Amino acid sequence: MNQNPTDFYKWQSMAKDLLGNEFFHDFFKQVKKDSPAYNIYKSSSEIIVLINLPYVRDLSQIKLTVRDQELQVKGKIDLGFDHLENVQSEIFSGMFEAVIPLPVVVNTKRVNANYQRGILSVQLFPKIKKEGSPVHIGEK
Repeated sequence: MNQNPTDFYKWQSMAKDLLGNEFFHDFFKQVKKDSPAYNIYKSSSEIIVLINLPYVRDLSQIKLTVRDQELQVKGKIDLGFDHLENVQSEIFSGMFEAVIPLPVVVNTKRVNANYQRGILSVQLFPKIKKEGSPVHIGEK
């Protein structure tokens, strides 16, 4: 049976309209295939985000943006078999955009990103909250 992903998204939209967004939240989160999977790891001194991006041939096609408490990744995964009929699809391919919420506010000027063996590894650092400096009050 050849399933059309468009049919699934139409069904998903109708189900959300009928039952509300929250009813299928966990279910749709598990079957969502329009963005790559990721893991987040945290310590007191760093946050590591691993993003599953197999078969990226040109890293300039991947755009990474860091905001205070989110990481946005956009790009395209091209498996290179567009000339063939897709009989079954389990591996994500195509254009994607993901906004990944981070557990803390991060320093947006200090970010390290590396791509190795299909995984984009992003190292972030918590933003250090600087306390104000004491101000001396003089007498006149």
